[in-house]
Amino acid sequence: MGDASGQDAHTSHVQRHPDTGITAVIVGGGVGGIMTALECWRKGIQVRIYERSSKPETQGDFFSIGPSACKAFEHWPVAKEEHEAASYDFCLSYHKQNGEHIYGPVSLSSFTTTDEVGESTTNTPRVHRHLRSKFQKVLLKQLNEIGVSIQYNHRAVKYDETHDKAIVEFDNGVRVEADLVVAADGIGTKSFEVVTRKEVRARSSGYAMYRTAYPIEFATADPEVDSKFGLLPDGQSNSQMWVGPDMHLFISRTPDIFSWNMTHKDTSANSAETWYGTHSKCTPADAIQFLATTLGSCPEILRKVFNTTPEDHLVDWKLLWRDPESVWTSPKGRVIQLGDAAHTFVPSSGNGATQAIEDAMSLASCLEIGGKSNVPMALRVHNLLRAERVSCCQLVGFRNQANRHNTNWDLVLKNPQAIKESYDRWLWAHDPEQYAYENYGLAVQHLITGAPFKNTNVPPGYVYKAWNIDELLAKQEAGIPIEV
Repeated sequence: MGDASGQDAHTSHVQRHPDTGITAVIVGGGVGGIMTALECWRKGIQVRIYERSSKPETQGDFFSIGPSACKAFEHWPVAKEEHEAASYDFCLSYHKQNGEHIYGPVSLSSFTTTDEVGESTTNTPRVHRHLRSKFQKVLLKQLNEIGVSIQYNHRAVKYDETHDKAIVEFDNGVRVEADLVVAADGIGTKSFEVVTRKEVRARSSGYAMYRTAYPIEFATADPEVDSKFGLLPDGQSNSQMWVGPDMHLFISRTPDIFSWNMTHKDTSANSAETWYGTHSKCTPADAIQFLATTLGSCPEILRKVFNTTPEDHLVDWKLLWRDPESVWTSPKGRVIQLGDAAHTFVPSSGNGATQAIEDAMSLASCLEIGGKSNVPMALRVHNLLRAERVSCCQLVGFRNQANRHNTNWDLVLKNPQAIKESYDRWLWAHDPEQYAYENYGLAVQHLITGAPFKNTNVPPGYVYKAWNIDELLAKQEAGIPIEV
């Protein structure tokens, strides 16, 4: 089952819990899948991982990991050290679409300094900004050290279950079973066929994103780009956000990587779903033309930035979406969706990776508590503890995007700091592992007897209400605030 028997520097300080006898197959070797494998292994569960690609993914740009997800690394001392060393300290400044400076630079960690009533706190937890390829290497190294390897070239084409087993079939003819299967294979997952018993196709979110990341020497070859987007005096990485009508642009400079991405209205007719998501190769001229068309002109410095992009390094990524589903667990409780397979995030949320890691921590804890004879109940409890919180986090992403694309410039003129997002305590202070331990019994009673149960890992006073993307896009178009 890929279980490790030896101890070394990466495992000797990891407290592994007693063997539960539970076997788990994890489909998907991304952040959510690997973190699920690590946390399940730590909780005494035997794991195997299968991944559709032919090798570890090394492409991708930057993403953030919030303090709630970083709690997972407290149990992995060596991985914690390597993850912190690999992350970047970013400072972010805000600009109008013409380059006019509005506010900043400020540390990304300052975004987590408000409590429920908006007052400053003395604790400023760090937001870790990672290059996807570097973070993936940290996780893969830890996975290898516990003796679990990923089986590549396995694309899941069918999920199924019996009363006591979960089954997954791959396109190469391999068929495996275990006590449970975790579908962590992203937006293209086939697990909907067993979870909801209906095909749930992804659709356009209404937006797409030009995105790229490349070695710093390409950017610094242009003296103006090098000067305008230099490292900050203390050596911190420099990131700028440019906001305008129905668009926002991130430009990031680190000691070794230059990256930019621009979210924009998706005007293409093609929103078909592919396994990897829908994207197309494009050129800097496409991004320049977009700004020239939508804003009247493309600022010269942005033209220079875009033109530092190496050939074949730019894609126009369609931001696909599925409306929130409250059920991620199959009827017999043997297949569970996790990460993007369960809940889709727009990049504006800064929360996709964070919530996938939270999923991993919660699921492993519920399985440990429930034990081998209660796997179906453990999956249902996990689903109950997570669904409302994730829905709120998704709304945060749309709120951020709507605020960027419909900036109240009168308010910002009076208070430039108003342009900065804030992430309240309910979001960053959550501990998914502890929450599962504290609420598992109450959740079981609710599921069995209907006893009252209310999640407390959501915004204070928040009452869950089902929603869909059409409602949010209509609000965004009308300039109506998205509340969460």
